Amino acid sequence: MTQYFPIIVEQESNGSYSAWVAGLPGVYAAADTAAVAKRAIRGALVAHLDALLALGREPQLKADVTVLRRDVYATRRPSLRFVGVGALLGQGTSRAKAAASRNNGRKGGRPPVNAGR
Repeated sequence: MTQYFPIIVEQESNGSYSAWVAGLPGVYAAADTAAVAKRAIRGALVAHLDALLALGREPQLKADVTVLRRDVYATRRPSLRFVGVGALLGQGTSRAKAAASRNNGRKGGRPPVNAGR
């Protein structure tokens, strides 16, 4: 079984970095750099998971990770809309591409390169 834990790392106003696990209250770390904060939050999460294991419990994430996308246009007001977490990774797919992919799957995948020759 694979579990995913959303980690937030942000720079504070004093220049330090804070990191925490969304949905697991009390699992946090702070450091002078983002890299050190990431290593520290990994250690804090490992310690938290070990403590839960010792108690015979499983982690219960109490968070829903959602992304709001802000589109800024020159001709009208900026808009906000909810998008999938994949948007953070740049894995957007157009409707046309998704439809083509579904059709290719129904037809047994992409045709061979030399099929039209």
